[in-house]
Amino acid sequence: MSLSLNNISYKINNKTILQNINLSLSKGVYGILGLNGAGKTTLLNVISTLTTPEKGSLQYDNTDVVKNPLVLRKDLSYMPQNFGLIPDLSVTQNLVYFGMLKGLSSKTLKKNIPDVLEFFNIFHTKDTPVKNLSGGTQQRVALSLALVNNPKVLILDEPTSALDPIERINFYERIKEMSEHAIVLVSSHNIYEIEKFVDHIIILKNGQISFSDTVDRLVPEAAAGFGEMRGDIPNLEKAFEYFAK
Repeated sequence: MSLSLNNISYKINNKTILQNINLSLSKGVYGILGLNGAGKTTLLNVISTLTTPEKGSLQYDNTDVVKNPLVLRKDLSYMPQNFGLIPDLSVTQNLVYFGMLKGLSSKTLKKNIPDVLEFFNIFHTKDTPVKNLSGGTQQRVALSLALVNNPKVLILDEPTSALDPIERINFYERIKEMSEHAIVLVSSHNIYEIEKFVDHIIILKNGQISFSDTVDRLVPEAAAGFGEMRGDIPNLEKAFEYFAK
């Protein structure tokens, strides 16, 4: 399983949002980081086929996704920041409704829904209207929906914003397990939150990739850029700032 982006560029009203993005992704967890406006959400929209790049190609298992988006969509699940559950429907009804929109059969949904609800420890809410749930529990419902089709490519945009610290740790541990058979991309602002769980960090700066490597290379590469000249070694936050600002 492989997903590659080759010289991806995108503009809005002559403003460059992404410029010459090159990535090669395989099974594992990828953290997408950057300041507001760096291009993270646009990059995820391109990978999820919601946005067509102005230039470049997107390949999934050597098939051109720009020309054949269904090749990737059948294996894909995307949870945006605004996940849009239907508040008057119960948790199960939401999963059935959106699962059927994904093209899942009733038989598959009957099997998968209890599994994903257990996965996020919210099986007890299955008959509760979504509007009666806390923001954190609603986010776990949305995460359950993202997993209900057993995706091979999972894209999550700021997925933990409403979760408490314990729920965030549980979430990343489960995503780490899932990445053994899937490509997982997680967008975040918080380097400390994800550095223990991702395999690879990608930092965007002004629509370009300023860093793409394993977590343990972030600080040394930042130090090579500015820390050694000043006689100090940057911590994780300073290293992120070096590549993001």
